[in-house]
Amino acid sequence: MQDQERRIDDEARRIMVAFPEVFGKPPWRIEETKLAWGLSCGKGWYPLIESLSANLTTIVQQDDLSRFQARQVKQKLGKLRLYSKGGNDRTADRILQAEFEAASKCEHCGMHTGELKSLGGWLTTTCDDCAAILLKSRS
Repeated sequence: MQDQERRIDDEARRIMVAFPEVFGKPPWRIEETKLAWGLSCGKGWYPLIESLSANLTTIVQQDDLSRFQARQVKQKLGKLRLYSKGGNDRTADRILQAEFEAASKCEHCGMHTGELKSLGGWLTTTCDDCAAILLKSRS
């Protein structure tokens, strides 16, 4: 494994490897893609990203979108973002649906309803329990 790929946690790597139609095949080189950073969000959103990836794989296969590729998956201003290229209206609609779903799910635990909160100037979608833990860990 290349040093830069060690930045990707095991669960993110498992998801990314399982869906080559979405993420391409490893290695993900930092010079070529921001996927070299893995899934840049809390693990609570990983199940949602996995479901999204399965749906995108189906769309890519059905619509023959051989050029589709996720370019980056991250949390930005407390919201899930998946940037891609080579998609169509169906891929865009499914990505928007996932972003909407993430807006009400705790990014950190994934088990509770989350809401957008500012924690010391950092925006995140989180439940009250995880927000307390995060604030405590930063003090």
